Amino acid sequence: MGFKGLFLALVAGLLFSVYDVTNKLTTVNASQILVFRLILMMLITTPVIHCWTVAKFVPDKEDWGLIGIRAILSTVNMSLNIYSLQHMPYATDASGIIYSYPVFTALLACIILKELCGILEVLTTVLAAIGIILITHPAFLFADVKDYPPPAAILAAIITCITMALTVILVRRLKHVHFLTLTFWNSVVGLPVMIIVTTIVQGWSLPPDWFQWIILFIISISGVFGRLMFTIAVQMESAGPVSIVLTLGALGPLFLWQYLVLHTIPPWISIGGVFLTGISAILIGMKVYLLDKYTDEANPKSRCTAIVLWFFNITGQRQERILIHQETDNVTPIETVPVYQQPETK
Repeated sequence: MGFKGLFLALVAGLLFSVYDVTNKLTTVNASQILVFRLILMMLITTPVIHCWTVAKFVPDKEDWGLIGIRAILSTVNMSLNIYSLQHMPYATDASGIIYSYPVFTALLACIILKELCGILEVLTTVLAAIGIILITHPAFLFADVKDYPPPAAILAAIITCITMALTVILVRRLKHVHFLTLTFWNSVVGLPVMIIVTTIVQGWSLPPDWFQWIILFIISISGVFGRLMFTIAVQMESAGPVSIVLTLGALGPLFLWQYLVLHTIPPWISIGGVFLTGISAILIGMKVYLLDKYTDEANPKSRCTAIVLWFFNITGQRQERILIHQETDNVTPIETVPVYQQPETK
């Protein structure tokens, strides 16, 4: 495992923390922010792809479908992310829900892909659910708590988390496609959609002063480069370590920005919820890392390692991978039979 991808994930997390807190400072509506961000994304990627022969504007035909689905999911993810950040009382609340996406990734893998679901998946799902309940602190459970998040903002944060999990899966499937090509087509697909949505639903309004222009520029820059570095990290490294570093790199500084920039401190119940969702994401990330690390070993070297692998539900999946590898290695080539040739007639 290299550290270049993990470093990019850490930088992406720091940029996302800046992105999250600055969305609380702007008065521009969510769809218009995304339009500016997609325009900047296109302005950055187009000349780089034109000058850099490694990437290309038009991908292979067999990748068009997945790239289009990834662009649509990413557009929905970015728009609802901004909406949830702007309408929830604290930036850490929305981010705490969103960065629990590894749990949803594992859950979707168990349901859709029929992967093994063990103790860890159940534990992390319960932790994430309790964390989301503590973050949202509904009135029928917490009557004494103020600043209840709007239900629409809660739903937007949950959908953002699910679409982020699906986007990560698609990016891993498209590892052979250059990250600049993925980013370029994200802007090509998302920009006209968001222009239409902004015109019909929310309307256009320029930032009122220079401070709002600066905030809009910071949001766009941090969002574009954070997304770029996150895409590169997911393509370079295993999804487990990337999710751990991204979660720690985003949620940790965000509490600091929340206090220094917004001059607010979330209630302890919200902090506890963010902690639980973060722990659940880290546990899932550790499982993915251990599964990748011990796939090629038939038997663990120590009893402690065996216990850890059992707890993370890796034993069954590891044996399944080993059998697949063994079957692949033991395949005997098919003997070629010479074509029958009829004797020449005299």
